[in-house]
Amino acid sequence: METRHLVLGLVVLVTGIIAVRGVVAIGAGEFGTVARQTAVGAILAAFGIGLYRNWEAIGG
Repeated sequence: METRHLVLGLVVLVTGIIAVRGVVAIGAGEFGTVARQTAVGAILAAFGIGLYRNWEAIGG
């Protein structure tokens, strides 16, 4: 398996964990935590997708 696919898999895994934590926070009524988890998840997902798409350009 190529390294870029492993990196993408790791990003998807961590983003999934963040999404689960956000759902748990919604259930607990902690909406500040939900907002924080959403922001961090979006940043991480954007970074991972950008890294995957531009893998060859950055020398991977």
